[in-house]
Amino acid sequence: MATIYIPDIEQPTLPTETFPKRQRGGWRPRPQPLIGLDLGSDNDMLLLQNSTTISWSLYHRFHHLGIIDPHELLVFHLCKIGSISARSLITEKDVEYLVLPLNYSVNMIDIYLRVMSKGIEVYDMRVL
Repeated sequence: MATIYIPDIEQPTLPTETFPKRQRGGWRPRPQPLIGLDLGSDNDMLLLQNSTTISWSLYHRFHHLGIIDPHELLVFHLCKIGSISARSLITEKDVEYLVLPLNYSVNMIDIYLRVMSKGIEVYDMRVL
């Protein structure tokens, strides 16, 4: 049987050097804020007023916020993205969902009864 012999070859050892690709300010080319500080601003405060005579169930991004009673003012602290919707709690009237898109310029929302003509009344939401 043949024996395979591998000769020992000495490799020249070079001194190791590091070449960091890190730039001034971290690994990113431009410094970016990594931490958001909560300094207690009023950007997340939303006032919701019910000017109608019926109660409404409020939802924000598929989460139930609560029930607002007639002629009541509620204050919510939430992230103002997505939309806020209201559903009537009475079943005898044909009332649809009320939906309003949110952004950071919205501070107060009013649910009110709009009279379109003599026989047509519509519930609506508006930004004040």
